[in-house]
Parts: sequence; structure tokens; C-alpha cells
Amino acid sequence: MKVIALSGDCGYINQIETTLKSIMVHNRNVKIYVINPDIPHEWFVNLNQYLAQIGSSIIDAKVDPERLQIMHPSFEHITSSSFGRFLIPEFVREDKALYLDSDLIVTSSLNELFQTKFKDKLLLAVRDYNQNTLFNAGVMLINNRGWKEKRVVNSLINMGKNPNLLNGAQTVINDFFQGQIGELDLTYNYQIGFEKDAFWNNLDHILSLLDKVKNPKIIHYVTSDKPFNLTSTSSLRNKWWHYRCLEWSDIVSKHGSFDKSKIKSLSFNGEAFVFTNMAEVQSIEQLIKKLPNVHFNIAAYTNMAFLLLKLTQYDNVTLYPNILGKTLTELINQANVYLDINYNPKANEVIDRVMDRKIPMVAFDRTKSQELNYDNYHVFHDGQIDEMAAAISDAIKNKTEPKSKFNIEVKDINKSLDLILESHKSVVRFGDGEFDLISGQSIPYQTYEPALAERLKNIILRGNFNNTLVCLPDVFRGLDRYNDYAEDFYESNFFPKNNNFLMEIGKTNNWYGSTFISRPYIDLVDKSKSADAFAKLKRLWEEKDILIVEGALTRSGVGNDLFANANSIKRIICPAKDSYQQINQIEQAIKENAENRLVLLMLGPTAKVIVDDLQDLGNQMIDIGHIDSEYEWFKMGATHKVKLANKHTAEFNFDEEISAVHDQAYQNEIVAKI
Repeated sequence: MKVIALSGDCGYINQIETTLKSIMVHNRNVKIYVINPDIPHEWFVNLNQYLAQIGSSIIDAKVDPERLQIMHPSFEHITSSSFGRFLIPEFVREDKALYLDSDLIVTSSLNELFQTKFKDKLLLAVRDYNQNTLFNAGVMLINNRGWKEKRVVNSLINMGKNPNLLNGAQTVINDFFQGQIGELDLTYNYQIGFEKDAFWNNLDHILSLLDKVKNPKIIHYVTSDKPFNLTSTSSLRNKWWHYRCLEWSDIVSKHGSFDKSKIKSLSFNGEAFVFTNMAEVQSIEQLIKKLPNVHFNIAAYTNMAFLLLKLTQYDNVTLYPNILGKTLTELINQANVYLDINYNPKANEVIDRVMDRKIPMVAFDRTKSQELNYDNYHVFHDGQIDEMAAAISDAIKNKTEPKSKFNIEVKDINKSLDLILESHKSVVRFGDGEFDLISGQSIPYQTYEPALAERLKNIILRGNFNNTLVCLPDVFRGLDRYNDYAEDFYESNFFPKNNNFLMEIGKTNNWYGSTFISRPYIDLVDKSKSADAFAKLKRLWEEKDILIVEGALTRSGVGNDLFANANSIKRIICPAKDSYQQINQIEQAIKENAENRLVLLMLGPTAKVIVDDLQDLGNQMIDIGHIDSEYEWFKMGATHKVKLANKHTAEFNFDEEISAVHDQAYQNEIVAKI
């Protein structure tokens, strides 16, 4: 196995990858360490899926950027990350390693180079073409065992802090290892970048060295005259771009057959979640190493220190600094086990949400939450890392889909519509607005009134009555059917805010229809069934005489064909806001105009009470809410909620800048205004 080390940062990632491509075209069975402060680990994961097919691998060797920031590179085109080569003994386990700069390409097999003996030297290098008394530090075959025995790292780092270095890391290497550097053949570091200066300054000794090498095995583009600049002067620019443009699949194919099926997203047996307010998380790295098939998600409200950032070097770790609310919800919902192994202060609001999901939680003696009353909480002694790893593994093996915290059964849209069609049921639907009123809050189009809140609450708790289907949001059996906005709203707002009342509903053992019979489109991820839902809805009033009871600006069906299949339409126009205050007049108008009509109500919380009050009327009454906005969005193929110009729009609750409607047919349908 040939061991190679590179050092660089994310700003140099294209150059690093080009060097890697050139290596792998001519070599296999290579282990490559990339010492870096900030290269995303996804890059390593992707490359490893190609390299593994030719017996090779690439290691993400993360270094604290603060450790290198005080180094002095000497030239503007060189960054402090180039000093990462000094840390090779800390990252590379093997006794021999080839260090390569990232502004070079390899053009041949390196087998012969790796067979070179060190004898009594600590490294082997090619002399610098420009300063022949010194060695160029861009290609070094390193006696890593010797470097470790001599404990050279701290000395090299300290020397690198010198602000007067003439040539950055190269100066340090030559000064520190003076007399301990053996010489490599010129072909292993063909320093083409000096060509420009040599030509214009008549530096014949450089030109003669360049001419002497007929078949360079490593081409090094030294100086700032790089082939990846917009333009460059030195020769062999096309060589660099040849390797840069190679596809990894073609490189693998040079050594055998390429298996495209092995290029895929990583998969794990399960998900472990850690939320922390501190960089110190007890034994986290040991657990990560012991459980490579478990995906560790680590989140925080703030930025993260390097103590956590370095964990990105592992395939099974994802970090979430400055986490967003919807992402936090997703991580909590997908977790199979929660690790309470961060030190205080604890994020109790996160722990509460985890406990709501009833998944296992594990902690160490020093990290456990105090006075936590949770049956599925397991505490280990501080040294019991293996035991905790086993418990995490068992939790993953025994994972089950968590049951909803709220024991509430809601029929889906399709089954709810079938019930209404087959049994001619009346309908009352409850959404977040009604729940806000029940909890004592006003909403934009209805001021809180205790009597109204009490009526709404009682209707829900009573459940289905007198052939009337009571409907709740269909959100108690998972939220992955809905878009991110809806999912986040229910997880972070609706459930926590209404926790107590939802628990009370669950104790009734009622079942409910779906409130979303009138919202079968905009919030759904899969909209392929929306057309069928609207077709089924339209069957409710097909060839029927209907009475629409709506707010002054609702204008349901105006400008679209929602009710085109109805036999006739009458309308009662009610106040757009606080219609409950006029409920007696509205109910009287309905009684006077109901005849044998299907009554459709688009009147918010008031509609629920009206259906309850007028049970004896004998008409089928359907509280159908924001059906018009939903239908408009469906017809236009909207992917987000769009404000409608000439009518009230769902979720745009303040009815601003709504234009007038000059539609005589609509005006003729109005039989009463309240």
C-alpha cells in the first residue's frame, strides 16, 4: 500500500482533486491523507466510492485552523494550510509517506519511488531548481517513523511562526532537517514553474535542469505561474488540464471495470441524535468510531467549536450548527435514540420533545439530566462506553415506528369524502383557527368569545352526531405527506400549543373525518391525487340546488368552474369578520332560503355552530371552508400559496387590496346580506 499525504484547504479543492486524479491514473492500492481545516466531508465520501473500486482510499484528516493561522507562508499564492505537512506524524499511522504539494501532477507509477531506502535520512527530496543548495519541499518521501521518534511536530510548528521566513514551509524543512535530507532523482519533482523566470533572467542552470529531464514522473508547477490561472507562461499547462478534466469513472475503468451502482448515498441502520449547548460532548468520538453503521446527528443553536467540527471527518456524522426550527423537528422525528451526553446547560425544550416520541435516551453519570421522569432513560457509568454503544446498537435494532402521542384517529381525505357521499353526511371541520379560539386567542377574522370557544370545544369532544361528520386535521399519523412549511407548523406550533386539549380529545376514543377534504392540494408533497379529490368533491353538489353561506369577500366559485356542475346557486353574504356576532340573523336567513338545497358554508368558526344549531332543518350542510382558494391554486398549478386579486384568500387573513367584482350572475345569486 502506497501512502501519500497532501495538505490544503477548501479553496484549493480543485487543485487537490487534480493531483489525486493524476496519482490514480497511474497507481492503485493507494491510501491518501488530505490534511485540511475545512473541506466538506461529502467530498471524501464521494471520492471513496470510486477509489474503493481500485483498492484505494482517501482519509479526511481535519486540523484545527487556529493551529495553522499563525504560520507565515512568505508568498501570497500560498496559504497557511500548506504547513499542514508538519502534522503528518500526528495523522499518518504508516512508517513511510510521500508528501505532495497540490500544484503538481503525477505522470507515472510511484512503485519505484516507494521502494527507495532512507538509510540514515529522515526524508528524501529533490533539490530546488532555483536554489540548488536547498531541497524543494513540494515532494518529500518521509521517514514517518523517524519523524515520530524525533517528535518533530512542535519544533516545526514553532519555526513556522517566524515572520521572517524566506520561503515558508520549505525554509523550515531545510533548516530543521539540515544534513538529514537524502536526494531524489530530478524526475520526481520537475519544477516547471521556474521556466518563466529562467528564460527572462538568463538563468541557464535552471534551464539546463529542465532540459535534462526528458520524462518527468512528477510535474510541479512552482511559483505563482500556475496552469489553473486564467493565463500562464510556463510549459505543460495542457498536461494539468488533461488530468483536471478526467472523469473518475474513466480513471477507475483504466484499472478494471467501473461499477456505477456503488456510487450512491450512504445508508445507515439508524439515527442517533445529540443536541448540545457546549462543545464538550462526553465520549462522542469513541461512540462514533464504535458504531460506524449508526448515523450521528449533532445539533446546536450556535456556531460550533473545532472540538465538534473535527467530527465531520467521520462518514457517519452530520453537524447542524445554528440549526433551523424545521431541521430540528426533522432530526427529532427521525431519531431512533437520543444521547443525553452533553454537559450543562441542557436544552430542556428539545429533551421534552424527544420524550414525547418515547424513544430511548442514554446518558453518562456526569451528563445525565437531573430529576428527569422518563421510563426509557438509561444511565451508564462514565467509563461504560462499550456498554452505552451496545445499548445504542440495541435501540437501533429494536427500533419501531413511534406511535402518535395523541390517540386521535382521523380518516384520510378519500375515506372522509366517501362517507359524506354515501351517507349524505353533514360536515363540520376544525383547523388551527378554531383551536386558537378554544385556547382563548382571537384570530384575524373572529374575535375571541368564551361562548363560541365553549361551543367549538364541546362539538369536538362530543364527536360525530346525527349524521354529521366532525373533522380534524389529518396530522396524527405522521407529517411526511406534507410540505416543509406545513410539517414545521404542526410540529413546532400546533402540537405544542394544543397539547393538553389534544390529549383530552384522545381520551374520548372518538374517530374523526379529515379537515383537509377542502385542502387536498397546496400542502401535499404528492399532488398526483388532488384532481381525483376535487372530482369527488364536485360530486357533492352535482346537479343539485345549493345555498352558499359565505363572507362578504369570499366569492366562492366566482371566476372558476368549481360549482359549474350545480343545478342552481343562491348565496347568503355574511360579515367577513366576527360573523359569530350575527349568528342569529345568519341562521334565520338560512332557514328562509334553505328549501331543499345543499347548504355549503364558508364562514370560519361560525359555520361549525350553525351546523350544530340547525340539525333539525333536515338539509345536508357542509362546512367547506377555504375550498375556493385551494381550487384556484390547483387550477393554476401553484407550488406555494398565491394571493388572489378579487376575493378572500386562505392564509391571507386581512383581506387587503381586494378588487371589486363586476359579475352580474354572482350578484343575481345573492338572496340575503347580513
